[in-house]
Amino acid sequence: MKNVSRRNFMALAAGAAASAAAPKGNAQHPAEHHMPMEEADVLPLQPNEEHFEPAYTLEVKWKTMTIDGHRVKVRAYNDMIPGPQIIAKPGTTVKIRVKNKLTRYDSKDWGGDMNVPHLLDHTNLHLHGLDVAPHIFEPLGTSDVTAPMISIGPGEYKDYPFVIPPDQSPGLNWYHPHAHGSTAVQAVSGMAGAVVVPGAIDEVPEIKAAKEHFLVVQDIGLFKTDEPHADYTESYEPRQNAIWQTFAKDKSESVTIDGKPTDPPQSCGFTTGDYHLRFYMLNGVPFFREEHNFEKPLSPKHKQLEPHVFKMRPGEVARFRMLNGCSDLMMPVQVEEHTMHLLAMDGNNFDHPWSKEYVNNASQVVLGPANRAEFLIKACDTPGKYKILQLAQNAQFLEAPQKTIAVIEVEGEPMDMKIPHDLPPITRDGPIRPDEVVRKRRFLFSGRFPGEKNPVVGIDFMINNQLYDEFAVPTTVYLNTCEEWTIEVPDSARGGTEGHPFHIHVNDFEIVSVAGIEPQHRLVQDTIWVAQDTATVIRMRFKEWTGKSVFHCHILPHEDTGMMQNFLILPEHPKHHHQRTIESLGEKNG
Repeated sequence: MKNVSRRNFMALAAGAAASAAAPKGNAQHPAEHHMPMEEADVLPLQPNEEHFEPAYTLEVKWKTMTIDGHRVKVRAYNDMIPGPQIIAKPGTTVKIRVKNKLTRYDSKDWGGDMNVPHLLDHTNLHLHGLDVAPHIFEPLGTSDVTAPMISIGPGEYKDYPFVIPPDQSPGLNWYHPHAHGSTAVQAVSGMAGAVVVPGAIDEVPEIKAAKEHFLVVQDIGLFKTDEPHADYTESYEPRQNAIWQTFAKDKSESVTIDGKPTDPPQSCGFTTGDYHLRFYMLNGVPFFREEHNFEKPLSPKHKQLEPHVFKMRPGEVARFRMLNGCSDLMMPVQVEEHTMHLLAMDGNNFDHPWSKEYVNNASQVVLGPANRAEFLIKACDTPGKYKILQLAQNAQFLEAPQKTIAVIEVEGEPMDMKIPHDLPPITRDGPIRPDEVVRKRRFLFSGRFPGEKNPVVGIDFMINNQLYDEFAVPTTVYLNTCEEWTIEVPDSARGGTEGHPFHIHVNDFEIVSVAGIEPQHRLVQDTIWVAQDTATVIRMRFKEWTGKSVFHCHILPHEDTGMMQNFLILPEHPKHHHQRTIESLGEKNG
């Protein structure tokens, strides 16, 4: 396939409406394009234009595989779960081409409500955790409030040139789809991968000497097909407006279409709760299995599968880089009988390792959906097998039983590797003083059951009592300013049915307090778990990029059905009419 510049595409697609241009200071080169995967004549290039030559091509298509004896069909990048690892070096432009080879999905019965899942065959790309320009709306970096969300249809591709800042913090980030209405379905059927930013922390002698292990945790949600063979090769592809009701005890009434029971009964629908069958995967291999429990709908039947084993010698130090890429699972993580030397959260390292001692049945780090943790483990002197656990928790809609994610097996000749004392400081996100804050805002993440605003789905997931609107921008912020936001999940009487992980695009944030408690170490993250009946206070500096972007709950079924809002970063605060009038009068009188 030939490369085609944006100008060439516009020439080929003459008559299409022009998109609003990004602000001058926010331009990304080469310019993006979005077109069918067909050969096209290459037109002459204009000054300052170049052909797009991707460093990474992510091809989205179906993959049939066997998981724990079940034949299943999943969605994958490049036929891999997780997708290929992407390296994003600071100060470079990472060029990624996304090709959509999914089969077409019938959305003709969709009524047009943005918060009813639809267009499951359309996709786009989000680089989660990197401080890059807004890239969810068309064109990349646009400040047009009416800009539509990027939607790559079957048989189409789009090029993404991501400009990585020179001072981007080194660490573990990730990528996944973010087309509202199809995000949850695509991510819970396999579409995600790791992004690694190399940097100074990798050159710390004690870290460089340690063996490195990536722990990419994902969930794969499955429903049986309604065809006679009744296996899982139809994966999670529900009929339009079909919603699977987790509470239903009668299997014949477990799926509704447009809020009404189906006739004949169906087994597959979009779900904001449980699945017929779900696997939790570590680096693409299942370690835990859950089946829906019709007798106790909020307590899935579960089975521990054989976990992966990491071998370490006594006294050896290993580096673990862990991603919670699950669609909705909050993970309290513990390493049995070992101190966890926490290096970084969400791709931002501390000045010193944060040593979290082992305490029975107490988490050493909490990973909400989308969080990443990087830590060192120094193997104990006693040979044996020690589990890396997700501890049981009841902080969500469904019970989450304890899971063994992996096992550390300590054996062999002892050694004595060291834990570093100091880590290179991060430079992009400096501390924010209280006197730098120009505005304080409060956002309430709440739910309502049964749903009034979203009767098709049957539940309302809201921010400040609003469902998502693609063209509404309730929040406007300004470049080179700092704001303080309070993210609140209310009690059950006010719609706080469970905790929610808050995530914002473009800029990381500094955590001021969690449930009124200041963190022991400075935390710079892009996602934070906010428990029911608590509030988390964060501060953000809008440092470099402008444009229209989003923040949302990272429980993906919540996001897809309304728990998201747009915000707009503008270059500078415009003057109000009275300010302009006063200045004008002053000039005349002067």
